[in-house]
Amino acid sequence: METHGTEVRAPAQYGEFYHHFYRSVVALAYGLSGSSWAAEDLAQEAFLRAYRDWASVSQMAAPGAWVKKVAVNLALSRFRRLRAEGMAVIRLSAAAPPVVPMSLAHDSFWMEVRRLPKRQAQAIALRYIDDLSIADIAVTLGVAQGTVKALLHQGRAGISRKLGAKGWFDDEI
Repeated sequence: METHGTEVRAPAQYGEFYHHFYRSVVALAYGLSGSSWAAEDLAQEAFLRAYRDWASVSQMAAPGAWVKKVAVNLALSRFRRLRAEGMAVIRLSAAAPPVVPMSLAHDSFWMEVRRLPKRQAQAIALRYIDDLSIADIAVTLGVAQGTVKALLHQGRAGISRKLGAKGWFDDEI
């Protein structure tokens, strides 16, 4: 089928084509991407495109070269996308406001919040981190306002019991 990089006969069936060229396309994609999982993904996408257009690809003088060119183009697109994403992350992280570390008192409070049942912890976090209203928390969690009030009450009571402190919450309902 292939002799020293020159195809002498195009495989008649897609399965034969796939089995004949798969390893070399994966190796090429690995060489370009440096990642075995990315190489497999790139090769699969290239072969999927060959399968979709098999009627025309199978008539080409060198369908193996075509699928390799597709893999090369996909690898290049992946590299460009990853580079653009990396640059965006760098730009955005440089513009991000600094995070103010919490005091130890706050750390123990949030440790207790993380020990609460999931919905109670979510309600407490939305109330005290995002300063959301009962109505906004209800919309965010997809529950009724009465449910939010109950979650906040139960969460506050649990935290107060654990920390043994009254007055942690200024906005008791």
